Amino acid sequence: MSFKSCLMSGTLALIAGCLAGYWVSSLQWETRESRINEIQAREETLRLEKAMEENRNLHETVNQMQIRAKKENDDAKRENDLLLARIKRADVRVSIPARACSENVSGSGHSGTDDGKTRAELDPTVVERILSVGRDGDTAIRNMNQCIDQYQALAKLCSHS
Repeated sequence: MSFKSCLMSGTLALIAGCLAGYWVSSLQWETRESRINEIQAREETLRLEKAMEENRNLHETVNQMQIRAKKENDDAKRENDLLLARIKRADVRVSIPARACSENVSGSGHSGTDDGKTRAELDPTVVERILSVGRDGDTAIRNMNQCIDQYQALAKLCSHS
């Protein structure tokens, strides 16, 4: 073999070796990159599954809170309606302290007490308007408590994340 053919064979072998080395190195890099991407995908899938589970739990918690709040509001409305019905039927009378106009009231009126005070019975429609203020306030408080409970459930979830 001549020097030229040896040099050509050596050069070709060197080029083939470099190309093979580059190809093997590229395969190793792609394999390593693929493994890293796989690990990241698994971690992201786990994070997503955890977030979805937390979301389902939060949704269930809020649903339970809404069911409880509706029951409380319905119970309070039922009690209020029963009380108003008793007042309208005159089963229950509502009166307030009042000062007597004079010490001795004649006829169908009642005399005042020794200190000049007596009681005045309220009309059922007036009682209904007065009770509606308290009822509306109670409803607002229950709704605000539900809002606070939902906020605290969400805050608790966010603090664990």
